[in-house]
Amino acid sequence: MFNKVLFPVVFTDQTEQMVGCLAGLSKSGVKEVLLFHVISISEIMEDRYANESYDEAMLEKWKSYLQDFGLKVEYKIVTGIPWIEIIDTAEKGNFSFILIGSHGSSFIDRLLLGSVAERVIQHAKVPVLIYKFKRDSVGGLVCQNIFERILFCTDFSSSSEKCIPYVENMLTNHNQRLIILHVQDLRNLRHVQPEKIEEFNRIDLERLDELKKHFERVGFKNVMTLLTTGYSISEILNYAATEDPTIIVVGKKGKTNLKEMLLGGVSQTLIHKSNKPVFLVE
Repeated sequence: MFNKVLFPVVFTDQTEQMVGCLAGLSKSGVKEVLLFHVISISEIMEDRYANESYDEAMLEKWKSYLQDFGLKVEYKIVTGIPWIEIIDTAEKGNFSFILIGSHGSSFIDRLLLGSVAERVIQHAKVPVLIYKFKRDSVGGLVCQNIFERILFCTDFSSSSEKCIPYVENMLTNHNQRLIILHVQDLRNLRHVQPEKIEEFNRIDLERLDELKKHFERVGFKNVMTLLTTGYSISEILNYAATEDPTIIVVGKKGKTNLKEMLLGGVSQTLIHKSNKPVFLVE
């Protein structure tokens, strides 16, 4: 199970919704939360920071709220370079994942997500859950069913293999649905003969079936596999739009073993274009 979550706190209008997400995650096995706020060293140097008492009061308020859901909660305020402090804390604190918020699937989502979050996503060695803010939400347990319908996107790379134990940890009840999706990306098939493509399909269907049997053995009762051909981003987004998963699980690196976050690849594009939460694995 996911036991311990690091939540980097940025004081915005959406923070209450993120706290509600943490409360909802208590229903999925989360036991501990660290509310972690970094005062940027640039704010101190430019004498722009004067809200420490307010920050502490809000963190204490959210700590008390989350404790009512049986969570062990601590908060910490440090000064430094935010993304570096977050990464350092995540790696030293044995956290299950980092929770970060995003505004959704608009063209300017990259700007709204913020440079700190971008760097955390890019450099984190622990998984990152990117939660998409809901415009009509006014609080509450918004993440309590976040693992109800899981879309696991795999390209059978080592990065995708690392996703498997995290998907296993998302199992909380026997009513959950797991969809395992593999896309034969047309960009990789331009110069491939049709008979070779048929061979690829046969091999990948066998791989998908093996994954299905694996997840059934660990307890998933409703597992479906899907092999499609097209452009990975379009296929994943189209499938997510029609099947309405509650979360998308994807590896950060593809078969090239290069960080897609640096190349504008599948995982990065999903983070910005999907209106569904994305669970990103290093």
